[in-house]
Order: sequence, then C-alpha cells, then structure tokens
Amino acid sequence: MALGYENVSFLYRLIDELGNNRLFSFIYKKHINQLGIEGNEIILDFGSGSGAGSRQLAKKLYKSNGHLTCVDISEYWMKIAKTRMIHLDNVDFFVGQLPELKLDEKSFDIIYIFYALHEVPKKLRSGIVSEFFRVLKNEGRLLIKEPQRENDGMPVNEIEELMMCNGFYRESCNVSRGTYSAVYKKQSIKSNK
Repeated sequence: MALGYENVSFLYRLIDELGNNRLFSFIYKKHINQLGIEGNEIILDFGSGSGAGSRQLAKKLYKSNGHLTCVDISEYWMKIAKTRMIHLDNVDFFVGQLPELKLDEKSFDIIYIFYALHEVPKKLRSGIVSEFFRVLKNEGRLLIKEPQRENDGMPVNEIEELMMCNGFYRESCNVSRGTYSAVYKKQSIKSNK
C-alpha cells in the first residue's frame, strides 16, 4: 500500500527501485531476521506494495518450504512485486481489499504488516483487522510495524484498540525511533463441551 497506488511518479519509482529494492534491502532482511520466523510458516504479507520487503521474506520462507501470500490494493505495485519475485515459486499475489478476497479461514500462521495499516482508510480498518482474525490460525501471530511520526502513522492506542476489539492480545511491543513494533496473538476459542 505504500508509495502511492496507481499513478506513480518517476521519482517514486526511482526511490523504490534504488532505495527500497537495492540500497536498503539489508534493512528489510535484518528486520525479518529479528521476527522469529522459522521459515516453514504460511505467511500473509498485508500491504506488500512493491515487494521490496516481501522478497526478503519469500527468500527466507523458500529455504524451508514456507509460503508467502502478498496482498495489496495496487495493481501497479503488485506487478512490480511479481517481477521482483519471479524466480520464487512459493509466493501468491492478490490485488484487492482483504475482506473481498475471500481467503480461506484459519489458513495463515503469521500475518506480516510493515508500514501498511495506517494507509487503510479509518472506516475500513476494523473490517480489515477482523479479517486478519478470521484468516489467522488459532494461536497465530500478527507482526506489525507502523510509523509513529507527526503526520505519518497511527497512534499506538488506536492500533492496540483495533487489535484487542477484534480478538487479539498483545504479546510484546516496542516504541522507538519513530516506530511501533508489536506481536499480537490470536486467542484460540475453546468450546465448553
């Protein structure tokens, strides 16, 4: 969802290719290596954008037979992401709003969100987070990193309220250097039989 949607300026394309995809790819790789991902998981990358970070995640999963599903609302950026991961056969790509994609219930071990939730219009956020809960396996993890800068991001309390109102509990969180990073888990629902 980052970097604009469809009418992308030359400058944005240049920043993405040279900055995100080349110069700063080590930042994505380092971040992903710190998430405790083993590599055999089935992961949903929400708001995958141009795939600069998704590519690093897909490579990690490829080594251990994991699978990545990239979701974004931009056809333009999804086309770029597909090109960047053309040699990785463990990735699916979907364009559209998450609830409209009708992904299988309880089909993901992890949902990965990197600077994307704040881009979702406020009126759609609760429905998106509700869909995260639906498609995540019981005890699955939601890994989120969101900006906390003036005029960019979502307040921490808004993120936490969205998650908790939709059945998630916070396992850990950190606010530093203008970012909020957290791990949320889906509580398994036990029947009283």
